[in-house]
Amino acid sequence: MSLLEIKNLSVNFSILNGSVKAVDDISLNIGAGETVAIVGESGSGKSQTVLAALGLLAENGVASGSVKFEGQELIGLERKKLNQIRGNQISMVFQDPMTSLNPCMRISDQMTEVLTLHKGMSKSEALLESVRMLDAGRLPDAKQVITRFPHELSGGMRQRVMIAIALSTEPKILIADEPTTALDVTVQAQMLELFKGLTKDFGTALILITHDLGVVAGIADRMMVMYAGRLVEKGTVDELFYSPHHPYTFGLLHSTPHVDNPEMRLEPIDGLPPSLENLPSGCAFNPRCEFKLDRCLVEAPPLIKSANGRSNACFYKGELVKRRKAGE
Repeated sequence: MSLLEIKNLSVNFSILNGSVKAVDDISLNIGAGETVAIVGESGSGKSQTVLAALGLLAENGVASGSVKFEGQELIGLERKKLNQIRGNQISMVFQDPMTSLNPCMRISDQMTEVLTLHKGMSKSEALLESVRMLDAGRLPDAKQVITRFPHELSGGMRQRVMIAIALSTEPKILIADEPTTALDVTVQAQMLELFKGLTKDFGTALILITHDLGVVAGIADRMMVMYAGRLVEKGTVDELFYSPHHPYTFGLLHSTPHVDNPEMRLEPIDGLPPSLENLPSGCAFNPRCEFKLDRCLVEAPPLIKSANGRSNACFYKGELVKRRKAGE
């Protein structure tokens, strides 16, 4: 049984001129110990998908569809019951730890607050547990770090603190939103090793939101690729990395450096993601796609599941090969 099962999730935001659909009919599931990566450029709907699942949308956002945690429906669940799950059974590490941590409170106060609220610990018990969690997160000199304010810590240390806070309630699911952004490569590698240990040692399910395919390659089991609010391809990491079926996935892979082939020429995807307020007709990716067909200009391809379990939303069925432009 899946820990989290999302079916046909859509998110609409009210704006001055009407509404925009930020997430369009997304489905996913994740079980204990699994890591699922949701990838795509900024504005693709990655973060809004999980925020909707946790009931954390902005006031002008409305979610529809189904989100079930261990069989219990979360969409429409009263806030008190949702809070018992959110932050306790499901925790989230937000993208920028500097804005997520209260700059006016010491790390000790922020960590113990979570444990006294969700676990009913005394202040002294919560303090001891907080130090233990920082040690588990491989943060050097945890007893000193916990006495400091956020601005006194490096980016990597703040990220570890956020992860320790998220894990202090021993959640069954951890959601990490761009957890390695703005970290140097050494700290990134340490973060990934920490996540691997969580899924292996504690059976924690991990949903990783990122635009960095290098991060995905080293940690995820399955990958979902989003573009303009829609799911365009999903499958195992090996399947999508070695044999992408959607031109957008193909483009992302060719614009990412490869450690095993550092001399490979990077090929950026031409153009920019579309505005959700003014999506092109047909396939939203067609203005940037070098493989588009005539029908792509007028018809949006449905997400089709193949016999091996992969899913792909594209009319083009030929081989995906980078084409040299004139003069190159």
